[in-house]
Amino acid sequence: MRDETSSPNLDKTLWTENSEIVAQELRQFIQEFGSFTPELFVQIKFHLLRGSGLAKQSRDELCELSIQTKTCLKCDFLYVAKKCLLWYKLFKIVQWKTVERAPPCIRMAFAKKSIKTVTNYLTKTNLIDAPFYRARGSTSCNVMRRWGYCQPNEYCRAMEKENTLEYNAARERVKKSRNLR
Repeated sequence: MRDETSSPNLDKTLWTENSEIVAQELRQFIQEFGSFTPELFVQIKFHLLRGSGLAKQSRDELCELSIQTKTCLKCDFLYVAKKCLLWYKLFKIVQWKTVERAPPCIRMAFAKKSIKTVTNYLTKTNLIDAPFYRARGSTSCNVMRRWGYCQPNEYCRAMEKENTLEYNAARERVKKSRNLR
């Protein structure tokens, strides 16, 4: 098992420098330009690669290094579908057991693999803690309806506001009113 405090090892056949030097160059690049993409970083810092561009392995290694050194916060591709390693990790973080008590629209989004919609909800409700993920706000029922995910159940109809974050409170109210009968 790799030590979490050390930088990941870079393949010496792909890189001219070790991970500490590449991480230092990446931090300097971010200071100078404000953000980065793996492709732009390697295009400008071409002397760090042995080859003439990023291969999948070298790109993944750079991303792992960026995650480890927490510089991926400045990556323009952070959580962009199929461009970010963390995007793939969202699929591993979000499990059905976490989603099964969510509103029906969130469960539908999960079934249709709309991972960012599900992750926005789960991070806002503190059910998951995805690294470096910033939820864009709670998803409204109007948006979920427009996207075709809305399938209201009795708890949805009891919500006072059309906001998915209100679902659990409405669910509790409905269950308590049942117990009083």
